[in-house]
Amino acid sequence: MKKKTFIFIVTMLSTLAYATVAFAASSVTGDTVEYDFRNGQAIAKGNVTITNDDGKATSKEANYNTKSGEGKLTGSVVANKKDTKVTCHTLNIAQAGNHLTAIGNAVLKQQDKTLRADQVEYDSNRQYAETVGDWAQLALDDGSTMDAANMNYNMKDGVANAHGNVRVISPPRKLTARGDNAIYNTKQEDGTVQLIGHATATQDGNTVNGETLTLKGAGGKIAIAEGNVKLVYVPKASPAALPPIADIQGKDNYQELKIYSWPGDVIQVASADTTTSIA
Repeated sequence: MKKKTFIFIVTMLSTLAYATVAFAASSVTGDTVEYDFRNGQAIAKGNVTITNDDGKATSKEANYNTKSGEGKLTGSVVANKKDTKVTCHTLNIAQAGNHLTAIGNAVLKQQDKTLRADQVEYDSNRQYAETVGDWAQLALDDGSTMDAANMNYNMKDGVANAHGNVRVISPPRKLTARGDNAIYNTKQEDGTVQLIGHATATQDGNTVNGETLTLKGAGGKIAIAEGNVKLVYVPKASPAALPPIADIQGKDNYQELKIYSWPGDVIQVASADTTTSIA
């Protein structure tokens, strides 16, 4: 059966799980929809939308079984559920909707944290995400990022494990850090990052190295290094003492002198006779 903007209400609700809870599909729409009432298989093409009371998934095409809660969405997939959003090229739905595979520039965003990779596997029962491929990134809304070859992220516990050439960049804290591996606990002490193996961090020109390095308090307020520790500290330059202001000698033969401090702000202006030097 084909019909423009065909809508059906699913009698036995199936589940489309993405992010943290299951998605119970209540309707499917598309430019064309073929639906087999015997086995619950729906094939939709063009402006596809699968909805329920508090969530929605859109794509260009969908092959979805309303009875098993399993299927595949293809083409510019966008899925929203409460505070979580998934975007990708292809979304595979398995295990009665409890397991998702987002493929092709996969992005999983929950609250202020965004996980990116070529492919993301997500188990809604465990609230557990794992990247597949050779790059992954966990980003915060404040612009801070953690990059690695691959990651797994337990959203329930708020702990991310990063493996392979880990790099942390936090512009708000003027911090950069690296390590072979990392454990990021988003719920501990306003965010704690433990870098493991060839760890190094630089902040405000100061660098600390160690076999392990723990950054506590929003990633940089406290640094704890262990194993072959090396610290390079760059003290801030003290402001130069101002020379005394010269007395003005004479009435007509004088010039204006300006005294500058780096990077060039005028800090004192004086007038002095051209034949008199400043002591």
